[in-house]
Amino acid sequence: MSTTNTTLVKNFSVLMVSQFITWGLTLLLTIYLPRYLGAAAVGKLYLATALWSVVVVFIGFGMDTLLIKEIARDPANINKYFYTTLGIRIVLGVVGFSAVALFVYLAGYSPDTIAVIIIVGIAHLIFQLGDTCGAMLQGLERMEFISLGNIVSKFFTMAVSIGLLWLGQGVVVIAAVSIGAALIYLMIPLLSLHYLRPITLNFDFRLASWLLKNSVSYFFMAMVAIAYRQIDIIVISLLVNEQVVGWYGVVDHLSGTLVFTAVIFVTTVFPALSRMYRHNADALPQTMQKSFHLLSLFSVPIGLGIFMVAEPFVKLLFGEAFANSGPVMAVMGFVLIFTNQNILLGHFLISTDNQNRLTIIMVMAMVTTILLDLFLIPWCQAVFDNGAIGGVLAYVITEIGIFVSMVFILRKALVSKNSVWLFLKVFLAGFVMVISAWWARNMFIAIPIVISMGVYLALIAGLRLLPPEDWHTLKLLIRQLYARLRGYRLQHLGAPGKG
Repeated sequence: MSTTNTTLVKNFSVLMVSQFITWGLTLLLTIYLPRYLGAAAVGKLYLATALWSVVVVFIGFGMDTLLIKEIARDPANINKYFYTTLGIRIVLGVVGFSAVALFVYLAGYSPDTIAVIIIVGIAHLIFQLGDTCGAMLQGLERMEFISLGNIVSKFFTMAVSIGLLWLGQGVVVIAAVSIGAALIYLMIPLLSLHYLRPITLNFDFRLASWLLKNSVSYFFMAMVAIAYRQIDIIVISLLVNEQVVGWYGVVDHLSGTLVFTAVIFVTTVFPALSRMYRHNADALPQTMQKSFHLLSLFSVPIGLGIFMVAEPFVKLLFGEAFANSGPVMAVMGFVLIFTNQNILLGHFLISTDNQNRLTIIMVMAMVTTILLDLFLIPWCQAVFDNGAIGGVLAYVITEIGIFVSMVFILRKALVSKNSVWLFLKVFLAGFVMVISAWWARNMFIAIPIVISMGVYLALIAGLRLLPPEDWHTLKLLIRQLYARLRGYRLQHLGAPGKG
């Protein structure tokens, strides 16, 4: 195996294992915090996170992507870029912090909410400095240090937060844990970077101007995407209150862990799609159609299954205090079907050099979701006493719109009589699955899940939803993932014996 391929396999394995560990730690905290803090308190955390998720895109200004490319091409550039990038981010951080302070003042949030927003903001500024180090390490293809910092930071957050909750601490103290986590996230990559490449203090104003100019396109794409994802929470906080933010936020955070199928799938398929577009474009339509169909087989039952068991599922995870999150979770099940496919379709567009069209779609989606939020959130608050339902209804409408837009752009490569028929049959199998297990939805949650899985697998076989060639492709993907994960495990088991 070539050195390049060996590096790719090593990095894939490291990042995959890291992803599973951090997903697990994040999921534990996502479940634990709402139970002990309550909807209103956890809503303050989700609001602060949503606000700063938008602001840190401005602070980062898309430079990470540019840094990775430049350092990968010439590792000696680290010394030139490092302190210049840090200096830019500190200046942009001051501007961003001032903008948030003005927004918080005008919004009239409570003192506790303001305290949480300030604390989380300090943590996010430190995280941004850590991201600079991470971009440098990624350019050097030393992902193990990035993974180590991420895992230790997440473990610190989980362990200390749970300990403080046991001691009866409130949301402000819990928010402060993020500062400690951010320092860990910064220090591990920073020390690793200085070990690999000693760096001297050097700020270059001309280079700073060049970095900002050449990062604008990356910044714009990232800003649109994150604003689209976070706008619902911000609008809910302005139109309703932190409790409703909490009802929506727990579902939003949980749904982020339920797109793992698409993330893993895209991680495996995306490089092949990019190469194929350049070297074997004639084979691209078949690969796209197979990828779309295989992901549908996973995303449809997951989404419809969540719709079916949403209310008992939410109560099991978060308790009766979050009963109002049940309807939100049910609608989010439908959202996840399209979100999973949109992740894949978005990478199809990028791999075929259609990223500008993707940006236009996301801008339209962001504007649409704001307009829908302004109408649906107050209406659902008045009718159902739950404005969070309005936020998720806006989300499902825009996700379907994004899906239809991307399918239209890719129609020549993606749409055929056979692919449409297969997609419809997958949805039919999903709806039959729901109908078959609907009577058991309020029983112990494992019962409807087992019934659903049995019915769905039987329908896959009966309707021949997995042709022999697709079954072969799926087995190859599973074997590839297993081999890389197993190789990672064996490598680390043998590490102590090396000189």
